[in-house]
Amino acid sequence: MIYLATPALIISSLSRDTIDLYLAGRVFFSVCTIIGVSLVLCLGILRALKLPVKVYLPPALFANTGNMGLPLVLFAFGETGFNVAILYMVSTTILHYTLGILILSYDESPFEIFRLPLVYSAIAGVLLSVSGWTMPTAVFRAFDLLGEASIPTMIFALGYKLSEVALTDVSKSFLVGGMRIFFGVILGMLTASIFKLDGTASKVVILLSAMPPAIFNFVLAEKYNQDSERVASIILAGTLISVVTTPVIIAFLLD
Repeated sequence: MIYLATPALIISSLSRDTIDLYLAGRVFFSVCTIIGVSLVLCLGILRALKLPVKVYLPPALFANTGNMGLPLVLFAFGETGFNVAILYMVSTTILHYTLGILILSYDESPFEIFRLPLVYSAIAGVLLSVSGWTMPTAVFRAFDLLGEASIPTMIFALGYKLSEVALTDVSKSFLVGGMRIFFGVILGMLTASIFKLDGTASKVVILLSAMPPAIFNFVLAEKYNQDSERVASIILAGTLISVVTTPVIIAFLLD
């Protein structure tokens, strides 16, 4: 998923059509605003509660826009919404693989962000789209097929990983998982208005902003030895909350 399927999905999706740079810019700055304001709010709350920032901050910031968000957008808003969702996911990916890794490793290796492929695939996809250069058909189909496999694989991986998780420190887990969703949906609505996103684009930004913590927070916590079991518990708590909140949000957006 990290090294093949998701990078292939990003490259094939971004290079398929010419990117609306104005829309992509607004989506990107919406994501930056949502994560940036959430960082300030959540950091203040975590420090007030004297909770370890490296453990609790990433799952409060980075949402499950991939294996949960993309299928939901495809279901609710079709291909038009899916194209916007890819822009949102790529924007989140860039921040997760830069800011997120820096939060976990800033005191160890500031160059860690250059070792993983998703940022490079995002750059490659944007360059292909903007330049108008077309990949050979066989190469594009290889990327496209591998990328399409990522969505069902993401869903399977989500269920598999959650099946192994046990809730620990229930109140703290639900607090941080709830912060991710609550701050996300409020800031999603605000940024959609501030950056003048309308129609489907606005709805996609609001929906993806309200996703629970990303599974990849667990992967990074495991990699950087930051109490991955507690992070997994936060992800599970946030996902349980989203079972209630996500249908309500989708119904509101489709009304």
